[in-house]
Amino acid sequence: MTEVLDSCVCCESDTFSRIPSIPSYINKITVSNEARPGELVEEYIKKNRQSVKEEKERLKKQEFKS
Repeated sequence: MTEVLDSCVCCESDTFSRIPSIPSYINKITVSNEARPGELVEEYIKKNRQSVKEEKERLKKQEFKS
C-alpha cells in the first residue's frame, strides 16, 4: 500500500487522484418513532368500525314513516 503510481493503469493518463473510500462506521440513522407497517390502516379500521356502530345505533332509534 505504499506504492506511488505515476500514471493510470487503465488509460495511462498522468493526471489522476485517489478517491477516499467511505468509512464502514457510518450507518444509516433509524428513527425509533416510526410507526410499524399497517398501524395507520389498523387505526382507520378501528375508527370506521366505531363510526359504523354509532350510525347503526342512531338508525335503530330513528323511526321511519312509510
